[in-house]
Amino acid sequence: MGGSAAAKVLLQIEVSSLKKRGEKITPEREKEIFNKIKNKYDEQISPYYAASRLWVDAIIDPKETRKVISMGIEMANHKKAEKPYNVGVIQT
Repeated sequence: MGGSAAAKVLLQIEVSSLKKRGEKITPEREKEIFNKIKNKYDEQISPYYAASRLWVDAIIDPKETRKVISMGIEMANHKKAEKPYNVGVIQT
């Protein structure tokens, strides 16, 4: 979900909350709230934002995706299974 779509959802929640508290929301105030939410969301959706908080292990160049996935699969192939993998009931 992009910043604009997420901001619209969060705006609805915020406006409802403010109206419950008896505040009157003007179109200008609504636009201000929307822009504040959207800007914050757009900033936090960046992979650099996530990496700076150690939420991700790395940011890879899209050209390196196949190589990185192949390395991960190769490493996983060397790991012995400690217990059987059980996915439960699979419905089709």
